[in-house]
Amino acid sequence: MAFGRSKNRTIIPVVEMTPMIDIIFLLIIFFMVAAQFAQQARVDMNLPKEIGEQKKQQENSFIINILQDDTLIVDSTKGGISLPELEVLLQNKIATDSISWDKLLIRADENGKTELLNQVLVLLHRFNFTATKIATETN
Repeated sequence: MAFGRSKNRTIIPVVEMTPMIDIIFLLIIFFMVAAQFAQQARVDMNLPKEIGEQKKQQENSFIINILQDDTLIVDSTKGGISLPELEVLLQNKIATDSISWDKLLIRADENGKTELLNQVLVLLHRFNFTATKIATETN
């Protein structure tokens, strides 16, 4: 007795989509949290109203905030730092090559004194930052 083989037998691979969906949801959560950290580096202040370069700042930038009461806040650090602490922080960033002039942003309150802004600019000039970006609001 001869048994015949089935001619139309095809094997369809099964692709599980559940792990891929889990990874996509984890990526979405990661990028949402990362975006929140980038927003926390920007302290609420009144910036001077000037027409300037209309280009968005890079997210991986080094932000120096100068508040109205002469408080220095760097990136998302809690509380203010002093000018010598800023100098040490800049030395560490330069030593690791994680900062360049195009990633440096100064945000100074328009109602603050310019003395601290000038001191920060002198300090940056000492580290060969001859060009910096100063944030403003558009009219």
